[in-house]
This record gives sequence, C-alpha cells and structure tokens, in this order.
Amino acid sequence: MLLLSGKEVQEYLKDELEKKIEHLGVVPKLVILQIGDNEQSNVYIKRKKKFGEELGIAVEHRKFEENIKEEDLLKNIEKYNQDKTVGGIIVQLPIPKNLNKSNVLNAITLKKDVDGLGVVQTGLFYSGDSQAITPATARGIISLLDFYKINLESKNVVVIGRSSLVGRPVGEMCLKRNATVTICHSHTKDLKEITKKADILIVACGVPCLVDSSYVKEGQVVVDVGIHRTRGGLCGDVDFDDVKNIISAISPVPGGVGPLTVVSLFQNLVDCTVDMQKS
Repeated sequence: MLLLSGKEVQEYLKDELEKKIEHLGVVPKLVILQIGDNEQSNVYIKRKKKFGEELGIAVEHRKFEENIKEEDLLKNIEKYNQDKTVGGIIVQLPIPKNLNKSNVLNAITLKKDVDGLGVVQTGLFYSGDSQAITPATARGIISLLDFYKINLESKNVVVIGRSSLVGRPVGEMCLKRNATVTICHSHTKDLKEITKKADILIVACGVPCLVDSSYVKEGQVVVDVGIHRTRGGLCGDVDFDDVKNIISAISPVPGGVGPLTVVSLFQNLVDCTVDMQKS
C-alpha cells in the first residue's frame, strides 16, 4: 500500500513557492480576519501564520469581537481591499450567526479572494475560467494526486461530501481532468455499492471513521479529507486500519490533505499577487 504523504508534497510545493516569491520583487501579504475566538480556528490560523513566516510572506491577523456589527466588519474588509500592499484576504470560517456569511465573503474584492469563496470567484471557477481561484483544500487534493502520478483521465471518482469548500470543487476539478464523477451525500441511497465502484474515493463527509472495509474494493486510491479529535487521538473520515490491507493507496490523518490545504492557500496568494502586478 502506498501512503500518500501530504507533508512530502508540501515540502516540494514549498520549494517551488519560494522560487516564485524570489522573482516577485515584492513581499506577498495575506490578511486573515477572525471573528470570535473559535478554538479550532485559532489552531488553523496559527498554522497559516507559521507557514507564511517560513516562506517570508507577511501575514496580518486581525481578530474582532464576536458581536461586531456587520457594517463595521465590511468597512474593515474594504480598507484591505484598497490597500495595495495586501495581496490576499480571507475570513476564517466559521463566523457568528449574527453575520451574513454571503455578504461578508462577497465583500472581498475579486482580485484578493484567495479562498475563492466569493460568488464571482465561484462563478469563474465553475465556468472553467483559467484565472479562477480554486478553494485551497480542493487544490491540495489534486496536487497530492499529481505528485504521486495518479491519473484521473477516464477514472471513476466518487466523492463523499458536497460542501462548497471541498466536495463540489474537487468534483469539478476531477471533471476537468476527464474523470467520471459521482458526488454522494447524506441522502444517497446504497452508498457502499457506489463507493465500491470507484477507482478513486475522496472522503470529505465529516464523520469519524465512516468508511471502513465494507465501502472499498481492492486496488482503490482513497483520499481522506476529514480530521477529528477523539479519545484515541486524531482520526479521519476513513477507518485507516480497517481498509489499509485492501486498497492500493491512502492519505494518512494527520499528515495527508491537511498540510496541502495550507500550502494551496499560499499558492493562491502568490497567484493573486502576480496578477496584481500585471494590472
């Protein structure tokens, strides 16, 4: 069985990014806006800041009170939209329910939407525009498959999960590589029968160890996107020990897709910074 190490791929992509940054002529800058004090968000932001510092990228982290008025948050976003030193802006999700997520994400100008979650970027992505930003986790999954030379052409790809962050965009990216894609979710009937037909199974359902040996077939490639903290430690959406002797390749948790989500965000930032220099 081949272990699809995201850490190894991250190091490779990090070297490529460092070379790109050297030729930029400017220091890319990312602004992370956080509303409230979500513990998981704090962990993710810490990782982003650490990786950005390693690359020599400027990362500004602004933290707002959970009860901030939407109009005040939007004013802050617009300030960074107008700041020519800023190459990318992200709003760390989740955000409090008193804020309209759509309004907040769409306030980020197209050229700085490095998460690719605004409606304009989303439209460009699904219309096949080559300049569109790809959501970071989806980009990371494709980078993982590319690094290990796992071809998507004419393969049956099954995705469990239909979120706008992972399931839908990674399905779209696989379609662009001429795969045949099935996206499953909580209302899908006969899920196991569908997953067993996959050449490549991408699991992003958010349920700890949902996929066990009864979901897979011999020779499959499995990408586990989930990560959960349990009494036994960290685990993914796939029961690793139960499937490892059946399938041909799998991404571990931790150390699989997670590191690639971070590096993909900074790939998006550098791409946006290059585009800003051209305009």
